[in-house]
Amino acid sequence: MKVSQLIEQLKRYEPDDELIVAYWDKETIEYHSYAEITKDEWSCVVERYEDGEWYWQSMASTDFAEWVEKVIEEREAA
Repeated sequence: MKVSQLIEQLKRYEPDDELIVAYWDKETIEYHSYAEITKDEWSCVVERYEDGEWYWQSMASTDFAEWVEKVIEEREAA
């Protein structure tokens, strides 16, 4: 998701509304996976994430980590 899309979604809330928000950015994922990924690889991970549906955020994070590993493996195989 583009930041601009998220900002647009958040506009429907009042400034004092409370939300639980979870997000990942490329730099955070690189830090935790100890690997650099390209912008194209990051876009691939974001697309896979947006296509998923989860009941719990922990399920999403597990899939997310696997997708990051997969794009890195695909790069190394190329």
